[in-house]
Amino acid sequence: MRLAWWWLRRLIRLLAFRPFPAVLLFGGVTLASNALWFGTGLFIGPLPGAAITLLTGLGLAGAVFMLRRGRCQMAALGVFVGFAVLVPAIALIAFRLKTGVPILMHDGAYQTEEAMRALLTNHDPYGLDYTQTSMRRWHWYVNASLHPSLFHYVYPPLTFLLPLPFFAAAQALGLPFDVRLVFLVTAGLAAWAIVRLPWRWEWRYVCLVALFLDPFFYLPQGRNDILFLGALVGAVLAWERSWPVVACAGVGLALAFKPFALFFVLLLALMLVRGRKLEGWSARQLGFGLAVLLLPLAASAAPFLWWNPAAYWDDTVSFVAGTDPRSFPIQGYGLSSLLVALHVLPGPDARFPFGLVEAAVGVPLLALGVRRVLARPVLPTVLAWGTIVLGAFLFTGRLFNDNYVADLVFLAILSGASHRAAVGKRVGGLLAAPRLPKAA
Repeated sequence: MRLAWWWLRRLIRLLAFRPFPAVLLFGGVTLASNALWFGTGLFIGPLPGAAITLLTGLGLAGAVFMLRRGRCQMAALGVFVGFAVLVPAIALIAFRLKTGVPILMHDGAYQTEEAMRALLTNHDPYGLDYTQTSMRRWHWYVNASLHPSLFHYVYPPLTFLLPLPFFAAAQALGLPFDVRLVFLVTAGLAAWAIVRLPWRWEWRYVCLVALFLDPFFYLPQGRNDILFLGALVGAVLAWERSWPVVACAGVGLALAFKPFALFFVLLLALMLVRGRKLEGWSARQLGFGLAVLLLPLAASAAPFLWWNPAAYWDDTVSFVAGTDPRSFPIQGYGLSSLLVALHVLPGPDARFPFGLVEAAVGVPLLALGVRRVLARPVLPTVLAWGTIVLGAFLFTGRLFNDNYVADLVFLAILSGASHRAAVGKRVGGLLAAPRLPKAA
C-alpha cells in the first residue's frame, strides 16, 4: 500500500507541473470537447463548427511544437487558448446576436441577465418567479417540466452587480449585451495575473493550462467560476508582491462571488493573526486586513438581506443545501449521486441531511488545516488546506458538478505551484547567504 501511494505521488509530481504532459492532457480533452459541441455542426452550423475544431487542433499542435522547440511557449499557449476558448465564445455570442437564440448559453449566465433586468425594474432578483421571464423560453427548458431553479437565483449578489453597469449602459444606448463578455474580460485579467506571478515559467504555464483548457469550466458557454477563481489568482499575485491588504481584498472578492472561498477566508484570517509578529504588522494593519476579507460580501449582500432576508436565504442557501421543499435535484459525481445510483436514496429529488455528512467529514479536516496553518502560517498552506477542505465539503454535498471538479483541479495546481515557488525562494535564499570565513 505504501509503495502504491509512493508511486502515485511520484506520478503526480512528474505530470502535474510539467508543461508538456499538461498541455497534451488538457489540450486533448479540449479538442475532443470542441469537436463534440461544435464539430458536429448541430448547434451553430457545420462550417463554423468545423472551423472551431480545426483551429483548436492547430492551436494544440502549435503549442506542442513550440514546447518541443523551447521557444515562444507562452505566446503559442496564448494562441491556443484564443482558438480553443475565445473563438467559440465569440461565435456563440455572435450567433445569439444574429438569431436571438442563446444556444449553448449556460442557464446561470442567462438567469444573471434576467436578474439584472429585474433589479433595474425595481424587482428583487431573489424570490423572483423566473418562469414569468424569458428564462422559461430558454432552449433547454422548453418542452420540459418546470425546473426548480426557475424559482431561485442561487448566486451571490456580486455576480450580477459586477456586470450591471455595463448591462445598464447597453440598455440605455440600445446596444446588445451578453454577460459572457464580462466573464471573458475577467478571464483576461486572470491570465495577466498568472503571467505576472514571480514563478518559474513552467508553473505559470501549467496554471494557465488548467484554468483555460479544462473544458469543464465551459467558459464559452458562460459559467461564472472565472469570477471567483480570478479574484483568488489576483490575491495570490498581490501576496507575492507583498501587498497583504490587497490580497485580503482579493480573497474577500472571491467569497463575494462564490461561497467556495469561505475556507480560504477562514484560514487566511488565521494566518494573518498568527503571522502578525513575524511580518511586523501593526494592530491597525491587521484589523484592516481582516475587515476587507468580509467587506465585499457584506457590502454586496446587505441590501438584499434587508430587502427580503427570507428570499435571499432560500435562494442562496436552502435551495442548494437541500432544506428547501423544492431543492435542487441531486446531480454530479459526488456522494449524493452515488447514493442515488445505489438506490440508497429513492431519486434525485430526495431530501437527505447532507449538511451533517459535510460537517462530519469537513470539520475534522478543517481542524487539521487550522493546525497546519498555525504551525506554518504561509500562503501555500492556506491554499492547500483550503482546497482540501473545500473538496471534502463539495464531494459530500448535494451537488458535485463537473465545474466543481475543474475548480478543485485548478486550485490544487495553483496551491502546488505556490508551494514550489516558496520552496524555491527558501533554497535560493540559503544559496545566496554569505558563507562564514574559514578559520585561520
